Amino acid sequence: MMNVINEMNSGRIYSLVDPAIISSVSTASLRIRVRDPGKIGLDWPCKPRAKPCAYSDITFDLPDYNTSCEQNLVDWSMRGQIALSFGQDIIIWQSKDDITMAFNIQSPRSLSYSPSGELLAIGCKCINFPALELWDVARTDDFSILSGKVFHIKYGDVLCIEWDISGTQLVCGTRFGTIYVLTVPELKTIRKLQKHQLPITMIRFSPTMRYLATGDAEGNIVIYNWNMCTEYLSLKSRRKLNAVFDWHPWTGVDLAISEDVPASIVLLHVPSKKIVAYYQQSGKQFAINSISFSKITGELLVSTSSQDGALCNDYKVLVMSSLDRIVDILRIPDGGARFLTWSPDGTRVATTGSDETLTMWKFCPTRCPNYFKRLNGPKETSTIENKYGN
Repeated sequence: MMNVINEMNSGRIYSLVDPAIISSVSTASLRIRVRDPGKIGLDWPCKPRAKPCAYSDITFDLPDYNTSCEQNLVDWSMRGQIALSFGQDIIIWQSKDDITMAFNIQSPRSLSYSPSGELLAIGCKCINFPALELWDVARTDDFSILSGKVFHIKYGDVLCIEWDISGTQLVCGTRFGTIYVLTVPELKTIRKLQKHQLPITMIRFSPTMRYLATGDAEGNIVIYNWNMCTEYLSLKSRRKLNAVFDWHPWTGVDLAISEDVPASIVLLHVPSKKIVAYYQQSGKQFAINSISFSKITGELLVSTSSQDGALCNDYKVLVMSSLDRIVDILRIPDGGARFLTWSPDGTRVATTGSDETLTMWKFCPTRCPNYFKRLNGPKETSTIENKYGN
């Protein structure tokens, strides 16, 4: 671990990389790293676990699917359900009853549970048109389609979905850059935003609902004032690479942004439009696939992949209390961890990669059972009849 820490220290730099905010940031502001007086020297408020000991809890092996799971095709509900798709069926695992169901859906592209866990929104196709379906999953023995919406083919597939905290509105991003704000459950269009021209890959509300951040396939990010739904800040990527980001769960105004190659992480204080910390890894053989804050500890989980001289892949999730402090490392099997999904209570995190597995990790454990669960048997295959027209 010390070698990794030393490597990051030697490569850490403070400089501005984004012309969209360079005019609003002074050199001195780059040294402002502490906003929590009780945690001197940290880049963000954080209370690391006293004894970091994250371990893999359950692994689901799904060998029937010859593809990887994409970032917006897995979610964990408040009611204990996990929904995921490998681009074909949608698989729902109900943890309380230990039941796994597979639903035949045409071209699923995204899915997301409502804050209550009673509804599941799915971006898919209806015939050849992009569509959004809203499922009622409150009753574990009787799922149904509550409503649906078909989009014009010119907007492309619904690639990502985000709920507001009340569960009364949905924000959807499409393949050709359009963002829809819809009512629930009617799925009526309230607003239509066109600040992007490329596929929307990520949508995230800040914890207080003050801001909405959207990202596209070239790493461009737009931040909106949500109450007025007006553009507040636009970040243009120089590298034209996909970027991932996450809001700090306690402050609600600090946005961590990462690009994959060369690996870099920027911490942006959104109200002041200032970069307060920046790190870039030297070389192109080290990539960042995903980042996510723990809402319990404030630690930042960074999913990475790298290659050695023999071109052997090394996958790990770095748990960081600051950009120069690694407090734990999650070792990932050969399939890697393409992204991270938290359980609603924040005690577990799920990773998935290209090896057709979904692994759940106990991040804040109380006891340490160690078992491995494989779902190789026949799955219950179910269908739900569409209840909305074209």
